[in-house]
Amino acid sequence: MKQKIPLADAEAQAKRIVELLRPFCQRVEIAGSIRRRKPEVGDIEIVAIPHQALDMFGTPKTNEHELNSMAWSMLGRVIKDGNKYKQVELKGGINLDLFIVTPPAQWGVQFLIRTGPAEYSHKFVTRRQSGGMLPSNLKVKDGAIWHGLQKVETPEERDVYKVLGIPWCPPEERNV
Repeated sequence: MKQKIPLADAEAQAKRIVELLRPFCQRVEIAGSIRRRKPEVGDIEIVAIPHQALDMFGTPKTNEHELNSMAWSMLGRVIKDGNKYKQVELKGGINLDLFIVTPPAQWGVQFLIRTGPAEYSHKFVTRRQSGGMLPSNLKVKDGAIWHGLQKVETPEERDVYKVLGIPWCPPEERNV
């Protein structure tokens, strides 16, 4: 069974990690069960938009960002070290799941999905005719909402709700 820790302990760890990541990111926020204010937390989920990595001449490197240059092992045992997702078993035994938003992904979509819970998030990426909230003319792909070949801008979580035509729901009230 997955280890759980009290919300206050998880939130304190998450805030320390966010501050560690802040210099490498345009934006970084706590998501998941911490954001939903669950009394016990099974993992720490953080969503980040990293600064793009630059070469020695200041030119952006294609598909590289500053979070890839961090020494993740200083936080614990690195389980996954991808370009868009990193997972570290922290020294206290709980996992850090870092979701990295890079184009074409949009912050609003990723922050909503990563806040969860999983069943709630799944409804946002499932079309209405299949029991979800997504209109049939839209799809979610690569972390963004698409209308045909056109990406729908969702810079904030509330923008996702607007696009879907449903009222915003505070994280702590999100249920299936």
